[in-house]
Amino acid sequence: MPILHELATFVKRQRREMGLTQERLAALVGLSRATINQLETGKISNLSLTNAEQLANALGYGLGVTGVRSSKDASSDALATAARTASVSYGDPLPPETLRSVLLRGFVPPDHLAQLRTLLDEAPVGVLSAVAKQLEREDGVSAKATWQRMRQLAAVLGCTRGIWS
Repeated sequence: MPILHELATFVKRQRREMGLTQERLAALVGLSRATINQLETGKISNLSLTNAEQLANALGYGLGVTGVRSSKDASSDALATAARTASVSYGDPLPPETLRSVLLRGFVPPDHLAQLRTLLDEAPVGVLSAVAKQLEREDGVSAKATWQRMRQLAAVLGCTRGIWS
């Protein structure tokens, strides 16, 4: 089944990139570690649409029927989207270039601590994933390294989101 193989490849790559173990991902989506393992190794022949959607959502994506794909990369403005997401509840916006600097260097300016905590705890995982891909494309930092940096920042900032534990 090509779609199941495509999902398996995606899940394994994205899970590793995000620094999640099979066990942690399984706990986040309510599946067994064995199911995640069987999917990733191609030993599962059937996965419910509900379980496939839960897996995709936990990794920052959705499932759906697609038509012709646009040539414009939707993640090209991910830093701007993430910065807006982080700033919604605050009068002092987080500039996209400040967010880039934070994720590349790991230093959070004191006046943007709250926005970064909000971003890491509340932004859709798809936005965080798009940011990691944008930094990889534009700054040459692997998406995996960006996820590791986000995980470190989340620990320092006391974020409680499940993907950071």
